[in-house]
Amino acid sequence: MNNSIERELAACREAAEEGYKLAADKYNEIKDTLLKESRKLSQTDAEQNEIKRIQNTELVETQRRDLERLVERVKLIRDDLKILHERTKDFSIVVYGRTMAGKSTLMEILTHGNGQTIGKGAQRTTRDVRDYFWNGLKITDVPGICAFDGAQDEQLALEAAKSADLILFLLTSDAPQPDEAACLAQLKSFGKPILGVLNVKMSFNINDDLDVEDLRDKLADRAPLDAVIAQFKEFAASHNQDWSGIKFVATHLLSAYQSQDKNPAVFELSRFAEVENFILEKVQSDGRFLRIKTFADSVAVPMSNIVLRIYDHSATTLLESGLWLEKRQHLLKWREKFLSRSQERLDNLHKALSENLDSVIYSFAEHHYNDDKVNEHWQQRLQGLKFDDKYRELLKDFADECERKRKELSDELTQELSVNFGGKTSTNIELEGTTPWGKVAALVLPNLLLLVPGIGWGARIAIGVGAALFSFLFENKSDKIRKAKAKLREDLTAPSHEMLDKMHGQVVEIFNNELLAKAVDEFVNLLANYQLMLARLGKSQSNISAKLFDEFSDLNAKLFAEAVTYKGAGFISSVDKIARVPGELMVAFADRAKLNLDELGELLGEKVIVMNANEKIRASVKNLLHTDFDIDTYPLDADGKKLVAAVFPKGSVDATNFKIAQQIAGLPIVINGFSTRAKSLPTVNARPTTSINTRTTQSSDYFSAELKRVDSFIDDTTVDDKIIADILDAVEQRATEEWDDEILNLVAHYRDKLRNR
Repeated sequence: MNNSIERELAACREAAEEGYKLAADKYNEIKDTLLKESRKLSQTDAEQNEIKRIQNTELVETQRRDLERLVERVKLIRDDLKILHERTKDFSIVVYGRTMAGKSTLMEILTHGNGQTIGKGAQRTTRDVRDYFWNGLKITDVPGICAFDGAQDEQLALEAAKSADLILFLLTSDAPQPDEAACLAQLKSFGKPILGVLNVKMSFNINDDLDVEDLRDKLADRAPLDAVIAQFKEFAASHNQDWSGIKFVATHLLSAYQSQDKNPAVFELSRFAEVENFILEKVQSDGRFLRIKTFADSVAVPMSNIVLRIYDHSATTLLESGLWLEKRQHLLKWREKFLSRSQERLDNLHKALSENLDSVIYSFAEHHYNDDKVNEHWQQRLQGLKFDDKYRELLKDFADECERKRKELSDELTQELSVNFGGKTSTNIELEGTTPWGKVAALVLPNLLLLVPGIGWGARIAIGVGAALFSFLFENKSDKIRKAKAKLREDLTAPSHEMLDKMHGQVVEIFNNELLAKAVDEFVNLLANYQLMLARLGKSQSNISAKLFDEFSDLNAKLFAEAVTYKGAGFISSVDKIARVPGELMVAFADRAKLNLDELGELLGEKVIVMNANEKIRASVKNLLHTDFDIDTYPLDADGKKLVAAVFPKGSVDATNFKIAQQIAGLPIVINGFSTRAKSLPTVNARPTTSINTRTTQSSDYFSAELKRVDSFIDDTTVDDKIIADILDAVEQRATEEWDDEILNLVAHYRDKLRNR
């Protein structure tokens, strides 16, 4: 080992301690934040447990279990940190490549081995992880990737990458394979710096002069080799990555192995010395920083995925909340029409029964004016009219209509949830514990008129018809009969209509209390409660992600500061926040900066850009997404005064930029479609076609009403300044949450007017 490498590795060990302290401190903060915020979701679980009449627990339960897994994943970060710390004395390089790419040959060259590990034919020789040392560097040879039955081997290889400070990726000069690119993309997503080695494939006999000349020609002609490398880097686009910064050196490993310690000329011709220098120069120039980065990324990489995952939960939850809100609003509109229609039908029935009653009274009086048993016969006549049955039938019609609407909404909700959320949630609306409309029809209606006098009506009309007929001695018989009929009609009409009115009133009361209040309104409230519970859950998830991002941003800011100092890459003012997709893109938000971004990007292994920290969040998100967007809001309380928002881009977005925008937005971003470069991004649900923009119906009305109040108060000196200021504070807070720059400008205008009153 040369002295310069030895000194550098000693410095690397010191840097590793710095990296460990940075990562361990930030890990503890992240863990505490996640645990603290996740406990708040228990309130939502309790709310859901109270809403048993709608059996739609799958979404919340699935997300609760996933959050538990995320908490466990955070705990695993601690284990990885502990393992890394135990290995701090070694700078670690892991060698990757497909089976038969030359990894074992590389090891034999570096260790001056006897060739026993070099594979023959299609045999896979590296079936486990093996460590060896070269120039004080720990080199790890992992199982080959892209083998037919090598899934377990590939998992071993990827696990080894977690503790690597540097990746050496072997590629062969024959046709690059998509599976190799997929492996490199995953390694890049770990945030690992990568050096590429192109192993020129050709048979070789060191004693054959023609082979030696052929080797000279192949390695001298760079164009075909550069074409292979360029062809391989084209795969980066399909993984939404940029591999232009990955450097490759070409060598012929077989000739290097055969010539080492035997034929210096052929060894030089193999260009393996370039590989050795390639590795050593990287360690000497960037080794100390890479050791710090390894520890920082052991926390940052999983945290970036966790933040995105919880934001995804929030988006899904709010979208479902929107569906429940839509069904509630639909039911309210139906209720209004149903109430008007039912009132009209009840009034029409009452009118028809009243007219029928008048007709029956007239006819009854014509035939029973001289009937000694008039009361008994009137009771029988009324019973035959079956007015109570007619009301009962009408109420049953109402109940059946309600039952059909319940089933219709239940079926629609189940189908839309299944379509829009890919079967992730199921819905079966059962109104247990309330007054199901079917039960109203089956149980309540047959008994609901027991309190209404039916056959007892006539008993309350106590008249002596026969005595009345012959009491008028001085009138002729026809006058006596006419007066007797009129008297009987008069005696029957008032109490009979009074009883009919009472029956109608009780039917209306039953309609209001049993059907409308207990059935329809309970269902409206049930939909509202579930929608609000989902909205609050989505808000809690969004808050967790936002707070975790603050910790994630702070860790990245420390790593970024280390990189700037390490390279002396320029000047940057205090960093407001840093969003990052490890291995792909780092975005720093600062007031002023003058940096060598290319140099920083090469050190970090990812593209670096700086954005203006003074720019409004809405503008920053728009610039990152490269498309405009809508903001939909969902009520968090029954009055709709508190809202939670989600962002809906109007066009396709790049997956990496989406991840960055998601981090800085502080709100879930729901995308309708990714660009073709976004295939590697996990699925994020698109906006359901049935969702509604509640901002139009709620926020705009709210802003308009509140600012109208301010406008009327501002010139009224009798109104206290604090009243106006409180209104403006509330409007400003809501407008800030919804990124409504127009409203914020109006608030600023009214604040100026308030100061100048």
